[in-house]
Amino acid sequence: MALYSFGIESRIRTATDYKSVFDGALFKVHQPHFLFLAKLTEQPNSRLGLVVAKKKVRRAHERNRIKRLARESFRLHQAQFNADIDIVVMPKLGIEAITNQELHQQLDFAWQKLQRLAKKHCKLVVSTPQN
Repeated sequence: MALYSFGIESRIRTATDYKSVFDGALFKVHQPHFLFLAKLTEQPNSRLGLVVAKKKVRRAHERNRIKRLARESFRLHQAQFNADIDIVVMPKLGIEAITNQELHQQLDFAWQKLQRLAKKHCKLVVSTPQN
């Protein structure tokens, strides 16, 4: 049975962890209203970081809504990842105008795409002969 929690161990919390994802992103997933950056991690589980800037989303309640929906979506999808990865989610301009249902659809599609990219990368790493 999968544990669907979002505790401290599932969060990217330090600036150095965020910087490592920004600098070493192996996977990028673009959606109309989101950008996902991700990289493989040595941590024992996948972690999520959210960057919701005032410049992109002006009102605090909209920033909170976006973060809440992104955390919920990650919590439901984290058990499906084959590899342990660090993920940073960044919204794009105009995201506050779309409904929660549309946000869920875009997030679901982004998680699926990220899973495919991670699975493909893991297969390439395993099949590549070492010298």
